[in-house]
Amino acid sequence: MLPTELALYIVKTAAHEYRFLDRQCVVNLAMCNHTVYNIVAPILYHTLLVSQNNVDLLSVFASSAETRALAQRMLSHVRSIHNRSSNQIPFNPRLLVNFEHVTASSSSFLSSWTPPKLRSVHLLNANFSSTLRGLTPDVLRTITHVCGHLPARNSSWTTFFTDPAGWTRSLLERLPAVTHLGLTHYLPRARHYDASVALFDCTVIETVVRAALEASSRIQCIAIRTCGLLSATRRMDLEVVLRDLHDLRIRAWFDMRPMKNWDDYRALGFSDVKEGRNIWTEARPL
Repeated sequence: MLPTELALYIVKTAAHEYRFLDRQCVVNLAMCNHTVYNIVAPILYHTLLVSQNNVDLLSVFASSAETRALAQRMLSHVRSIHNRSSNQIPFNPRLLVNFEHVTASSSSFLSSWTPPKLRSVHLLNANFSSTLRGLTPDVLRTITHVCGHLPARNSSWTTFFTDPAGWTRSLLERLPAVTHLGLTHYLPRARHYDASVALFDCTVIETVVRAALEASSRIQCIAIRTCGLLSATRRMDLEVVLRDLHDLRIRAWFDMRPMKNWDDYRALGFSDVKEGRNIWTEARPL
């Protein structure tokens, strides 16, 4: 018979291993007894997925007299939220006492409350200005991981293109604790783009990365993700530019999955959360 400590270690390891591969397996583990439940629950409820399909159910679950106490116990384990719903979260955010990470489709998710332990922000289709809007200076001082979108060349975000180095320094000044900077460049196959406009500029991304490395010694990782309509040639150009910076902190994720529009992009973002995939896990050294 195995020692209790070893058996519980195996249970915890199995829960971590299968929480994305076979969630029902983790649920079955949690139902063994109270001791196993207390070990598995923080793993099982680590990530909360909110979508149009379950937003009403979550609201009832968190507010109903019959399930309110259970909801409070479950939500106390939540450390990461992926909000695909266009609404605010459907329960009192104060129940999220250990909430640290958010992935959302828009920045409005953070506009009505201030998470006290927020460490990581990833907005799927918002630029950095939208990502940080509404967050108090106290919260901004706690964020260590931030990921946002870089605009396409034909966007109206002129400040970024006229002075990318200055824009980068300004961003890092607002985030004095950030150690991981994620830059996503998504080019949808949208018909309204002018074919004569260069949507992708390697030199601008190089300037941003170089400025970030020079502006802050805190930076441990700069991860660049490209996806959507980006030819193999442009990917090679970017890889060469980033390699020439000769810095091991630079990582890249050339996401080759088909994404014909924003709906495809957001749907993949939702499945990535379910499978534990993000820019920090997928970006590799060059």
